[in-house]
Amino acid sequence: MKRSILAVAAAALCAMPSTSSAQGLGILVGPSYGTVPNSSSASLHANSGFAFGLSAQSGGSLGFGINALYAQRGFTSTDPLVSSQKLSYIDVPVYLRFAIHTPVVVPFALAGPQVSFELNCDANGANCPSGRPKQTFDGIGAIGVRFPMLAGLSIQGRYIYSLTNLNYGVVGNQNSYNQRSFMLLAGIGF
Repeated sequence: MKRSILAVAAAALCAMPSTSSAQGLGILVGPSYGTVPNSSSASLHANSGFAFGLSAQSGGSLGFGINALYAQRGFTSTDPLVSSQKLSYIDVPVYLRFAIHTPVVVPFALAGPQVSFELNCDANGANCPSGRPKQTFDGIGAIGVRFPMLAGLSIQGRYIYSLTNLNYGVVGNQNSYNQRSFMLLAGIGF
């Protein structure tokens, strides 16, 4: 089954250049807002931060892309018994992109999988709990607009749905914490 899925994905990637033109590279930057979805505690709040990085994608109505983004996530706690967890990641999403091209504005939507690699975890100045994953798998979805007349300026809202349980043992049900984030990203192509 996995081999057939890989074969279909490879065939789609090989066929993609014939249906889309190269769009190139870009820079993405913006705020990152998190949530604490599995928490019933009023003392836990999402850690908001920022995200920035590089983007490469094909053009045309149907294309694909990849990003490398530094992003901040986690949660803060006002409960003295629960340590805040401020996390920094390198996110690498690979996505399929659909766009409607007009001379003035190009609305687009994208979706795909993402792998995130933890760079740092700060628990109120101490190390975070051991035994939790340092790599997470996520799903992403975004909608946005690109302005071709303004040097390829784009704006998008991106939602990240973590598929990995971080097993913090301090959030809500004591055994589950799947991160959720929303990013508002501005980009420029070159």
